[in-house]
Amino acid sequence: MNIATYSLGIPKIESIEELSHKINLSEYTLHKILKSINQHYKIIKIPKKNGEFRELSCPSFILKGIQKWILKNILTPNSIDPSATAFIKTKGIKNNVNRHQGNQFFLCLDIDDFFPSIQQNKVYNLFKSIGYNAHISLVLSNLCTYRGVLPQGGVTSPAISNLVNIKLDRRISGYCSSRNIVYSRYADDFTFSSNNPHKLTKSITTIKSIIQDEGYKLNNKKTRFLKPGNKRKITGLVLSDETGEFGIGRKQKRILRAKIHTLVFKLNESDKSWKALNEHINGWLSYLKGIDFEAYSQLLAYKENLKDKKATLSAEQRKLFDLF
Repeated sequence: MNIATYSLGIPKIESIEELSHKINLSEYTLHKILKSINQHYKIIKIPKKNGEFRELSCPSFILKGIQKWILKNILTPNSIDPSATAFIKTKGIKNNVNRHQGNQFFLCLDIDDFFPSIQQNKVYNLFKSIGYNAHISLVLSNLCTYRGVLPQGGVTSPAISNLVNIKLDRRISGYCSSRNIVYSRYADDFTFSSNNPHKLTKSITTIKSIIQDEGYKLNNKKTRFLKPGNKRKITGLVLSDETGEFGIGRKQKRILRAKIHTLVFKLNESDKSWKALNEHINGWLSYLKGIDFEAYSQLLAYKENLKDKKATLSAEQRKLFDLF
């Protein structure tokens, strides 16, 4: 075991016996799980907006517990590249777009089948690089993969995806920094920005080549070049031409205002539909509080004003409101 590994606080594990002791599971049970690892996943299909389905491979209760231990004790202590902004408690979508604040031109790329593109050999090499021997690296990679790839739905998958892509992020960052191009990656979404559009267009071929060289296939249908005058939407947030700030955009704010109006004036609080819409709106407000505080404040004030207005209306006036 590499001495440098201990300095990270990574637990020393050199045998199955030691691993079973660390995770508080019998050696027999651990062997049994490893022999039937693929049977410890349940496939769940979630519909996408385009009519297709996103397939999640969700681990069993006992495997989920093992993966949580691996995440907390082995994966989390390791540092990732600063350009990676997804799956980190201290970062998120807002951090991803804030890196590009002040730039006017954007190049957005997207990977096809991000998690399934990360094969078990990459996960094995990750654990080897942390310091574990070949046998334990194989065991840990078996516990974190499903049918030879990283499962979308696995507890450890997000953290592993950031760690195995350190080389990718550093290659792209090195190329971009010498050209004054800002780079960030939010899972499978790559964002590049500059105030020089020619630098961005000239970089596309090299950037795509690096991504493909690291074993990924780009979704060319989602490749976008964004410039002033167009809607510049990055990982769900829109850049305002007026303020230069990222937020949810005017369209989404109008939609939420309409839903709030419906909640206050059209629905009865005893109805299931009111409860569902109220939860939906509160979910949005909670989300906005962290990524677009101005929109959050405006919509919250709008909601409270409508409630105050409704309270002052007579029964007849409320009936008239319900007609519109």
